[in-house]
Amino acid sequence: MTAFVLSLLAACASTETAATAAAPAAAEAGWTHYGAPFTVSAAVPASTVLAAPQNHAAAPVRMTGQLAEVCQKAGCWAVVRDDAGHAIRITMKDHAFGIAKDGAGKQCDVEGTLVKKAVDPATIEHYKSEGGRTTPEEGQAEAWELVVTAASIK
Repeated sequence: MTAFVLSLLAACASTETAATAAAPAAAEAGWTHYGAPFTVSAAVPASTVLAAPQNHAAAPVRMTGQLAEVCQKAGCWAVVRDDAGHAIRITMKDHAFGIAKDGAGKQCDVEGTLVKKAVDPATIEHYKSEGGRTTPEEGQAEAWELVVTAASIK
């Protein structure tokens, strides 16, 4: 019985250590993390990704930028802007989590998969109904979107 209890305690301790190790380093510097732990070790500036999104679409990408706006209903989408004024919509994968609705103007570190989607005017109207003023996809037939699995905001 003692051996069983010790093995159970060891298993719990190793699970706790693994969960702690998976936490983003950004959390230690005053960042608030949402979603899954980051899996891509290094983030690139949004300007690098937005300059040539097709070059970053083959694998998950982690980028940093500024939140221009956030969904005011559930925090389930946002617009990230770079220093040059380029923008991209991000959506939280499968609506699995939302980010803080007061995040506009804050720095972000987001990870996900870039996808090129057909622009649907009804979807743009939906974003506007949830507080959207910036519509990077408006006026285009297709637009890039980052489907996010992890996000940190500061």
